[in-house]
Amino acid sequence: MRKQVLRTQISTETTLPIHSHCKKEVISRQSYHTASLHAIEMSDAYSPHIEIQPDVHLIRGMNNARFPEANCLLINDKQLTLLDAGASIENITATVRHIGRKITDITQIILTHFHVDHKGHAAEIQRISDCDIICHPLAQKGIETLDGTVEFYGIKGHRYYERWREMIAMRMPYVIADYRVTGHFKDGETITIGDTQLIPLHSPGHTEDHTIFGINGKEILMLVDIDLTRFGPWYGNLVSELSKFRESISKVIELEPSVGISSHLIDPVSENLDTRLKEYLKVFDTREQRIIKLVKEGKNTIELLSKVPTIYPRIPYDAYLIFEEYMLIKHIEDMAKRGIAEFDGERIKIV
Repeated sequence: MRKQVLRTQISTETTLPIHSHCKKEVISRQSYHTASLHAIEMSDAYSPHIEIQPDVHLIRGMNNARFPEANCLLINDKQLTLLDAGASIENITATVRHIGRKITDITQIILTHFHVDHKGHAAEIQRISDCDIICHPLAQKGIETLDGTVEFYGIKGHRYYERWREMIAMRMPYVIADYRVTGHFKDGETITIGDTQLIPLHSPGHTEDHTIFGINGKEILMLVDIDLTRFGPWYGNLVSELSKFRESISKVIELEPSVGISSHLIDPVSENLDTRLKEYLKVFDTREQRIIKLVKEGKNTIELLSKVPTIYPRIPYDAYLIFEEYMLIKHIEDMAKRGIAEFDGERIKIV
């Protein structure tokens, strides 16, 4: 059985940059800074959670946090708080138990955006604990019901819509429930959870409501679906906007964070984070050049481009063609604004 050990930097206590609102000034780099996480001996599994700062735990999604799973954060402070609820209920429960708490102790769930892999188990946890569910105001309709989610996805009536519903019913039946949103956060307005503070930073593009979070400042960011995966940016919904996604990534780069926590990578990224973000941003251009090349070769409709496929490396379910097509449309619309391409009926013309 293959084994590997996550590397850690062994060092003594280190003073991290101090923010005026952060009371925990000196912390152990070995214990808490994400550049040097606890060593974990692994076979075919990995620890369901790691502590990234005092009282702040990264709950890892199963299957390396690939869809339909997503990482979330558990903050064990004055209010036991979840940031997103997309990890498996087993990993959420295991983490809560590990810190000596119960699911019924959770007082609030803060959701980063409306996607099913992020709102995840929030409804069932809310039923158990009667906790608050808090989101960006633009997210509420998409979170509260599956019909609202579908409206924001913009997929009803698509030829593969029923396949998507079947996939959700099979893989994520818990998201069919209604969610009760009880409040909103405001962009840039600090959420105080005892000694821990979260700073919501509205970062649209992936979706219009997509929000990343600073953890006790802006040096450590929960990047959510600016996810730094090899796949690259995802913008396959009606409420996605490619140009805003570019801008949001550029703003993150300008912040110069030292640690970025992805919803779909099981370890935080600290090494070469700036480079990783810039490479992630370049994926838009790489895809655009591929589209131009394929259109010139005669694959000059959305349907023909999607059959390649052009964005996804492969199409595991027919339902994924919905999102392949949407991302292609977003590209052509963005290129049309810049005078590079245009639709002539169903055909795409490179100008």
